[in-house]
Amino acid sequence: MVREFLNPEVSRSGLNRCLRRHGVGNLRDLQGCDPRPEHKAFKAYEPGYLHVDVQYLPQMADESSRRYLFVAIERATRWVFSRIYKSKTAANARRFLRDLERACPLRIRTILTDNGKEFTDRLFGLRKREATGRHEFDRLCADLGIEHRLAPPPSIHRPMACSSASAVG
Repeated sequence: MVREFLNPEVSRSGLNRCLRRHGVGNLRDLQGCDPRPEHKAFKAYEPGYLHVDVQYLPQMADESSRRYLFVAIERATRWVFSRIYKSKTAANARRFLRDLERACPLRIRTILTDNGKEFTDRLFGLRKREATGRHEFDRLCADLGIEHRLAPPPSIHRPMACSSASAVG
């Protein structure tokens, strides 16, 4: 390339000396490197903060209906507790919380759940409304002295990544 476009008389060793003299003797030095983002340490949590969620289990061939896995994970210690129920109801969420409270080796201070009907009557879809205080799960949390927090609902209008076609146009 250099011989064709810059100087037909240049030798490879002469080009190499010239590039090294200017600090670019290695091809890797010419390539820009993307700085890696610094990894932050996980926030340290006091024991007693649990995430509770429900997952659908696939219906097996020998089963007549679908089942639901209720799971609780403690943030600080990663202690896990789970139960399987036939339905995803507020009564089963309350039953799960009672079993969880008995089995947990720590004092449960805070529980974080999604906005499912089995956990709260505060949010449905994107319509926020005040808690009535009558939901079974919320009442049991209050009776046990546990703060019940809700995860924010996912946003419907997330910004999309820019594609090469839209970046050019």
